[in-house]
Amino acid sequence: MTTTTAYVSRPALVLGEHVVPAARVRDDILAWNPNHPKLEVARKALTNLPGTRRYLRPYEEIVADRSPTQRKDDVFDVILQAARQAARAATDHAGITLADIDCIITTSSTGDRMPGLDVHLQNTLPLRPDIRRRPMTQLACAGGVQALVMAEEHLARYPDDNVLVVAGEFLSSLYQQSLLSIEDLIYKALWGDLVAATVVAARPLGPDASLRIDHTLEYVIPHTTDRYRKETDERGDHFSSTRASLRSVTDLAPALLAWLEKHADRPLDFGILHPGGPAILAKLAAVLGVDEEFTRHSSEVLAQEGNLGGPTVFSVLERTYRTPPADGGRGLVFGLGPGVALGALLVTWIDPKA
Repeated sequence: MTTTTAYVSRPALVLGEHVVPAARVRDDILAWNPNHPKLEVARKALTNLPGTRRYLRPYEEIVADRSPTQRKDDVFDVILQAARQAARAATDHAGITLADIDCIITTSSTGDRMPGLDVHLQNTLPLRPDIRRRPMTQLACAGGVQALVMAEEHLARYPDDNVLVVAGEFLSSLYQQSLLSIEDLIYKALWGDLVAATVVAARPLGPDASLRIDHTLEYVIPHTTDRYRKETDERGDHFSSTRASLRSVTDLAPALLAWLEKHADRPLDFGILHPGGPAILAKLAAVLGVDEEFTRHSSEVLAQEGNLGGPTVFSVLERTYRTPPADGGRGLVFGLGPGVALGALLVTWIDPKA
């Protein structure tokens, strides 16, 4: 837990341009697995995932057989190209240039390579050679929030710096047929792709509103490393989970609520929540005691774009700008990932035009 005066600028998003109805993904999964021992259970579970998914590559390419090497190369190349675009747009939003960046924090669990995304961006963008780099590759769905936590901590030591945060996941690249549990089938129907960037500084930047980070929380549920995990087999990388993962929000509730009780001096006005799935989002809303309006943007991202991994919170934040809270509104940024690890921010909406 820390206290700071860090401000998160309006994010820039590079969403997948290939929009596919979730019903098509569901129907294909069922058609390709006609002898699945739990076919009707799968059908019911997948029917509860309506809307659309957004992919960075064409759907036909996503579901095609590819070697692990092809997948790995495609993932990194696509994320890097989108990350360059997002970084340029994010600095434009903040009213600064890429040469003004003093630190870059990257998070990607699908685009892991050595040298990493941070170094490749430093070599392909006009970023200075002396910037500080903070690459993270093992946070998955918690990556976006954890990157903001790290940015806040960096600014506590270097308050004059401008920090560029880049979060990118090409989750649809994990679509493959080697695992067929109900959880794995649901993941195939949930995944979407997003690369996002934002600038964090110790002062508001740009003409738009910003999020002031007031407090941060990091928490790991002991002995839950099996609930969410990344695995590799002969077909490549994939994420997997157990049914116990659905208990994670309930297990985290005491720590989250105690932290909010200590630091939130008034009720929460808005949420920027990573929607791991409909059940996870519903459980979180119940724990927080909030209504559908509080989770509306998260629900819309899940339905219209999919589970986008760590960058999801930035898509939720961008939607928050469209119907913004009042100046001074108190909000919660929440991300949950493997570990099971929680990252959370207590934030205030700062509108310079108010």
